[in-house]
Amino acid sequence: MPRPTVILDESCAPLRDAVAVFAPVLVFKSARGFLSHPHLLVGELLDALAATGVAPPYVFAAASFGGFAALEYAHRYPEMLAGLVLVDASHPEQGPSALAAIPDSEPPTPAVLAFKQHLLGFGPVWTESCAAIAGIRGLGSMPLRVLAAGQPDMPAGLSAATRDALTCGWHALQRRHAALSTRGDLRIVPGAGHDIVRQAPDAIVAAIRELVGNL
Repeated sequence: MPRPTVILDESCAPLRDAVAVFAPVLVFKSARGFLSHPHLLVGELLDALAATGVAPPYVFAAASFGGFAALEYAHRYPEMLAGLVLVDASHPEQGPSALAAIPDSEPPTPAVLAFKQHLLGFGPVWTESCAAIAGIRGLGSMPLRVLAAGQPDMPAGLSAATRDALTCGWHALQRRHAALSTRGDLRIVPGAGHDIVRQAPDAIVAAIRELVGNL
């Protein structure tokens, strides 16, 4: 089997040079913008792959909201993928989970109020995207690496108990991502926040290298 081409979503683009040392790389940047319905993003990716003539197999690495498009692609075209890397990827239940972890006793500082507003989502596209991804029940035995922030982003000033609850809740959602595959593996990245791409790039590159090397 030929060596896989690594597809990096726009958020993972800074890893291009490091990954190119051991595998061909294609950076996917949507013309629609990153906050688009995953069905549309997958269609755009299919067009990009056809236009470049890059043949499967692929290893797809995506971060944050880009994880939705990666999951949608993996669900619809599993035969095209040699593996999937999700980097602190969004989860359909992240808003309700985090809001439930913040008790009413937390002082309503401007930062906390802004955080709660952020957790409500990003409008209709977000809501529809969450519904689409929530419908994915499994990815079979696809090799899957899930990297999660060891220190998830949250406002300063929250109580230690609330911070612990938010952290545990986020890790639980990332564990559910990993559980989509019988070969899923959750890796919590110590000291990293949401921007693992810049704070701990070596962890992502190592996960990609593993999947490329498995063939």
